Amino acid sequence: MLEDSKIKILVCCHKPSELPQDGIFLPIHVGAAISEANLGIQRDDQLNGEPCDNISNKNRSFCELTAIYWAWKNIKSIYPNLEYIGLNHYRRFFAFNETRLTSSGIPKDVKGISEYKLDTSRIESWLSANKVITTPRAYLKTSVASGYEHAHYSSDLRVIHDIVRNDYPEFLNAFNDVFLGCNYFYDCNMFIMPWNEFDDYCKWLFGILFKAEKIIDIEKYDSYQKRIYGFLAERLWTVWVKYKQYSLKNLNYYVYTENPKKIDEGLVARLKYKKMRIKDNFAFFLSKVRGNKQERYWTVP
Repeated sequence: MLEDSKIKILVCCHKPSELPQDGIFLPIHVGAAISEANLGIQRDDQLNGEPCDNISNKNRSFCELTAIYWAWKNIKSIYPNLEYIGLNHYRRFFAFNETRLTSSGIPKDVKGISEYKLDTSRIESWLSANKVITTPRAYLKTSVASGYEHAHYSSDLRVIHDIVRNDYPEFLNAFNDVFLGCNYFYDCNMFIMPWNEFDDYCKWLFGILFKAEKIIDIEKYDSYQKRIYGFLAERLWTVWVKYKQYSLKNLNYYVYTENPKKIDEGLVARLKYKKMRIKDNFAFFLSKVRGNKQERYWTVP
């Protein structure tokens, strides 16, 4: 059985919240350096109550990545025997006994958070089989690049492409395959994985994002668009997964809310969803960028 000291799942919190009672979880106050609140949990700007290597003050643009960075740089000082690391959110937790066809979260009443239970035996069996746990595919009607460019700023994605092409060329094919050859990505930046893989991932991810941060000016972005690096990391996690060719265990996740909407999971709803998926996938297949056209996609006349 996995010991608590060998696996930790960060739970990102930015305000007071009910939390599951399990020693595997490590609640962490993200953006603590720019918050007046005292949540009484681990802060993403301190280690044993003292200042530490952190990016807590970047939380408005790096989102949950400030917790990931803190763990990368500091958590081994607290748990030196750590073998596995994961991330959930204060209202998003992996679902072990419930699935649904769509890739979005499964609504649950927020009053049930304290009753949430990890299935540690399943986690152990998946990790021992060298699987990486993450979310299901979040499907789009377009390519990942097109979807990002419709929701955010196209020029920012081209900055990321240039950094990958110039500094991490071994990832370029996987980058193009994900952004131009896929209509899905793994959202929420949620995972459970071995520490050594996490360490390598963080070196790569923050290497890209910190370079992008020096180039991209987000001063005039609204508060939503300023969450740029959290958005980009979701897509880059998918690039990393594709490049590493992980064996994945995709788990749906619960979304705890005050007014959870009822989900129609009957036969009619399932058939309707499958019909939509077939239609969207066929449309994407006809329109996706292929071969030597992929690199030309990133060139703006």
